[in-house]
Amino acid sequence: MRKTQSTIIAGAVGDLEIRINPPSDGHRWVVISHPHPQFGGTMDNKVVTTLEKAYQSIGFGSVVYQFRGVGLSAGEYDGGEGEQADLAAVVNWLTNEYTPSYLVLAGFSFGAYISLKQAATLEPDHLLVVAPPVNLYDFSAIQLPSVSWTLVQGSADEVVPALEVLDWALKLENMPDIHWRSGASHFFHRQLVWLKKIVLMAY
Repeated sequence: MRKTQSTIIAGAVGDLEIRINPPSDGHRWVVISHPHPQFGGTMDNKVVTTLEKAYQSIGFGSVVYQFRGVGLSAGEYDGGEGEQADLAAVVNWLTNEYTPSYLVLAGFSFGAYISLKQAATLEPDHLLVVAPPVNLYDFSAIQLPSVSWTLVQGSADEVVPALEVLDWALKLENMPDIHWRSGASHFFHRQLVWLKKIVLMAY
């Protein structure tokens, strides 16, 4: 029987708090990044926990973590730069401890940006991003590797301009599979069951 555990690992500026649930089916893993730390984002965000449970339901191991300065993680917000090092530290720890045969980077909002920025370096087998904040960060410099990826966006997003997300994605050389939810807000209120189904469909 799988057992969820919370623990502390070493990050670039000290402790990183993580929650880990081992896989029930081989060595497939997902690492999920949470929304903006300065606006209440944590690994307990409901979109993050929905993704976490969805991946677990199809046999994946899951790791969610607190960016620096959140929860028990050391340090303070670093504008998206140090947070990339946090994600890299989690993936490196996971690789050393469990040797995944298949790795997904997933992220919501700010966490989507961090996952996209690190994709070329960490080389996941798949990316899943939800409501990437194209209006808040420079997405023009993101270099995506030749990896399959999934983009989820709500049409009624009150934080991220949905059409700007679509315009950005459709201009990429490596375009994602796009799942567009009419009427869905940034936090997918009353749409979490649909969001979970997207994860199930992707694999």
